[in-house]
Amino acid sequence: MQIDNQHTIQQSFFSPSAMINNNEDEVNMELLPITSHRIEEIDESSCAYQKSRKRVRRKVKESPPCKILRHDALPEEVRVRSIFENKQNMTKFFCSLEINQKVEFTVVRSCSKRYELKYIVDKCGWNVRATRIKNSTLFRVIKYHNIHECSVDARKSDQKHATSNFISEQIIEYVRDKKIEVTPAFVENEMKKKFGIDIGYHKAWRVIQKAVACIRGTPEENYQILPSYLHMMVAKNPGTYTSIKRDVQNRFAYLFFAPAASVPGWSYCRPVIAVDATFLKSKYRGVLFVVVSKDANNQIFPLCFGVADSENNEAYIWFFGEMRKKIQVRRELVFLSDRNQSIANGIRKVFPEAHHGICLYHFEKNLKQRHAKAMVINLFQSAARSYKREDFNQLMSQLKSIDKKTYNYIMEEPPERWARSWFPR
Repeated sequence: MQIDNQHTIQQSFFSPSAMINNNEDEVNMELLPITSHRIEEIDESSCAYQKSRKRVRRKVKESPPCKILRHDALPEEVRVRSIFENKQNMTKFFCSLEINQKVEFTVVRSCSKRYELKYIVDKCGWNVRATRIKNSTLFRVIKYHNIHECSVDARKSDQKHATSNFISEQIIEYVRDKKIEVTPAFVENEMKKKFGIDIGYHKAWRVIQKAVACIRGTPEENYQILPSYLHMMVAKNPGTYTSIKRDVQNRFAYLFFAPAASVPGWSYCRPVIAVDATFLKSKYRGVLFVVVSKDANNQIFPLCFGVADSENNEAYIWFFGEMRKKIQVRRELVFLSDRNQSIANGIRKVFPEAHHGICLYHFEKNLKQRHAKAMVINLFQSAARSYKREDFNQLMSQLKSIDKKTYNYIMEEPPERWARSWFPR
């Protein structure tokens, strides 16, 4: 390298015009001059490139953060480089989009790092592809062709992605509203009106069950937290009595609880206790025991409650045994119930000093179920409510002359249990 008076720099290198002589195996190299002006231009261009990179980095840092989309995003918000909160929200969005547009997509690929959809019709170019951002749960849309090139005839009114899980999310607010009665027919009409899709009755029923489970929890979860619930009842309302019985496999068997106000309030009620049970309609069925009395103002006063698998001797004996621990036994105590034999056996074993009577309302219902004549039922009502035994005997004689079969059915129970004139107390 030589520097002359004009500050010319000469550097040797292989040029495109270099000639190779095969006969002499020599390489002719051409020397190209590079002036100082050229060096300055290269230096300036290098500095400008570095400044532009810094400017881009500064813009990226100063640019506002991208909006994180969820499943309820608007269709116009989704484009290339859009970011979803997670894969679940993204799949829900495209599922809703599919149902609203009455089209059907198919999954090309779905894994923890990638999600890709395309239209089920091959001629349509609609497709979307998204990938997970490294070290996060965010998913970025890297390809989105949102134009349908298919025929309108390809649209469908029944969607396979309109699952019970998806529909339950749409009607959950209706289930929360106590003023609205959500029935399978209601769900069918809502889906037809909102999305224009048809769903069956059984699917609508499953939707309601899933929405209820989402709000109240599943029966398994509720039974699991039952001891904690009873503990909080006692902690927040001191004086409340609770008890749970488990079977040999440590599973729930029976439940009993008496509110704190009921235990001392029983002393100011009439010495009459009404016992009844109603069916539970949950997954595991069972029955709810209800025990009430009447206060001095002739109002119903709740005493205690219980839950069991069914109305049987063992359940009622255990329930009445827990009841006796907190409900004071009073003089001339009377129990009233329907003709359920398990109730009678439980009272006879746990409360032998009490008298057990039969509720006339239930007795009359039994007669109606046996298709007794209206005249026979009227005679029975008059005989049961009469104050004198002479009137009772006269009315029952008339009833016997009209319908002897019904008379025999009534007299299977002693008059001391249902007739006012024969009642011992």
